Amino acid sequence: MYVNLRRYPRIGAGKDAIEHSARNELLPELQKEPGFKGYCAFWDEGGAGVSVSIFEDHEAAHRSTATARQWVMRHQDFFPERGEEFTGECFVHEVSRDLEPRAGEVRQSPYVLIRMLDKVPGTQDTRAFVEQRTLPMITRSPGFKGVYMVRNDREEGRAAVVTLFDSRPHAEACHARAVELLQEGLPAVTITRILQGESVILGNGD
Repeated sequence: MYVNLRRYPRIGAGKDAIEHSARNELLPELQKEPGFKGYCAFWDEGGAGVSVSIFEDHEAAHRSTATARQWVMRHQDFFPERGEEFTGECFVHEVSRDLEPRAGEVRQSPYVLIRMLDKVPGTQDTRAFVEQRTLPMITRSPGFKGVYMVRNDREEGRAAVVTLFDSRPHAEACHARAVELLQEGLPAVTITRILQGESVILGNGD
């Protein structure tokens, strides 16, 4: 499974207009791509637009990048600056069964918190620590909805942890515990950026 993260630091149009276009133009195009698994978008605390796209494999993720760039080109007023991109293989993921609502239920917008990491050792000990300590802590945290752990394709040592929760307090409480675990088990790892916000667009694959 592959994940594409994009962040657009500046916007040149109203958020409502961007959300409407992303929901009604971009998302349907991404959902048509073979291998599409999921998509969410939110505004981070700095006002930047952030999106998370999830695909079955590298080829599907690569195709989606072209689709997203074509959408941006059609709406050049939305984003005056080139977006920041992070793409990589998702080596660990887990999703709560209630992320997708049942028939008749109202969809709850998950709160998204992303940790951008650097100096992550590519060792079996690192993977074991993540699978045995970090992942169980996250998935057992109150309000857990989903987690995707991704290694950057282009820069060794860079990684991202995308977490989805039912509320900001639950997301931040889990984040605080994750930081403590990192300091305990992987002290060389640095957190380079935190991106967080309530999702405004959410779409799942079949």
